[in-house]
Amino acid sequence: MKIAYYSVTRQVSRFVKKLNLASDQAVEVSDTLILSEPFILIIPTYEKEILQEVWDFMVDNAEFCQGIIASGNRNFAELYVYSAKDLSAEFNLPILYDFEFNGTDEDVTAVNSILESY
Repeated sequence: MKIAYYSVTRQVSRFVKKLNLASDQAVEVSDTLILSEPFILIIPTYEKEILQEVWDFMVDNAEFCQGIIASGNRNFAELYVYSAKDLSAEFNLPILYDFEFNGTDEDVTAVNSILESY
């Protein structure tokens, strides 16, 4: 399964590296990237303006997105992974998993299991 990811502070990038994916299996999101195969989106939690590139990417690629994995900070309570919740609602996609910051070993194991199930 291909991963499309976006990283602002490089936390999501560090998490993706922990997944030990093949070099062609993970691609960083840009507003000009077009995918023609199924993928899972991994994003951090920020205001929509900061993630505008992700929103623009999803307008052109949502049909191939299988779901969203979100990074966040539980200290923000009800705002935890709200970016993923907004994208999920807008594009009718499931949130497959969430983790804090750049994830733990348990998060890596869980996400690898999700990837294997697709």
